[in-house]
Amino acid sequence: MWKRGENEDGMGVGAVADISVPKPSSRSAGKANSGLATIGPSITVKGDVIGDEDLMIQGQVEGTVVLKKHSIVVGVEGRVRADLSARTVMVEGEVKGNLTGQEQVILRQSARVDGNISCPRVTVEDGASFRGGIDMRGATESPQSVATHPSVKSRQRSTPHEHSNAASSDEAKKVGNR
Repeated sequence: MWKRGENEDGMGVGAVADISVPKPSSRSAGKANSGLATIGPSITVKGDVIGDEDLMIQGQVEGTVVLKKHSIVVGVEGRVRADLSARTVMVEGEVKGNLTGQEQVILRQSARVDGNISCPRVTVEDGASFRGGIDMRGATESPQSVATHPSVKSRQRSTPHEHSNAASSDEAKKVGNR
């Protein structure tokens, strides 16, 4: 029973608890792991991986991996031949495929990536190996909207490089006529 002046928690009325205990979300209730799935070093997955939790890849994956609202981490031992798409993608191992991040793509020092990156924020640490292209437009910006933007149109009409080529071409004609 409770003592007079105490609530159900055994604390005095008006007292504030200084302990914060995280409550399990309804999605993770009943799961042994706290929302992180792992493909271990001895595991090989061939096909499409789609899920609703964060994923750590330490093994081999071939195909596609799509975790739209979650994170993908390719660990140091991870070997991936797949396109990866997630809220955030971090690579410490090897990826041959395109990386698409809703928020951020991070290539750690040990990363080796051969593919294109599409994400608003990209971090490449010193020592990482990367071969491909980077598109940092926001998710709402399409290539067509960027190409029709007035500042891009003005740059497309005349660039300083084109002017210098035209000037050198005129100079060459003058020298040839002498």
